[in-house]
Amino acid sequence: MSLTTKEIKEILEILEASGWDEATVTVGDVTVTVSKNGAGTLAAVPAPAPAPAPSPSPSPVVHAPVPPEVAPPSLNGGHTIESSTVGVFWRAPEPGAAPFVDVGSRVDVGQQLCIVEVMKLMTPVHADVAGTVSAIHAANGEKVECGTPLITIDPA
Repeated sequence: MSLTTKEIKEILEILEASGWDEATVTVGDVTVTVSKNGAGTLAAVPAPAPAPAPSPSPSPVVHAPVPPEVAPPSLNGGHTIESSTVGVFWRAPEPGAAPFVDVGSRVDVGQQLCIVEVMKLMTPVHADVAGTVSAIHAANGEKVECGTPLITIDPA
């Protein structure tokens, strides 16, 4: 697995918008370290090989329930909102809070739909069309990639 130029640019934009001087991101076998204000240089190096896993010990199997709102990408011509970055999809502003939207929710342009978390940086995702939420494609807490369908809205 490797990072695209677009993904590296997104990492640089996130760093620039943050209060950090330097950040290191590892994706698969590639590690990218970026810095600003002369703190270092851009480097892409292979990540070290993982240590061998210890022998597994028996543990209970826990199955996370899949919310009924999760659906395959819309094929009915709705407007699909995609993730603009790699991260973790969150439906609510904090654990235990009500989700921003559910299937059937009416949304306006600019309304927050969800959050994609990248390195503890919460990136809000907003509706760019008004309408009704017809599908939520990612499960809460699911890792998403750039371009992953998140929510489909049937325009008003």
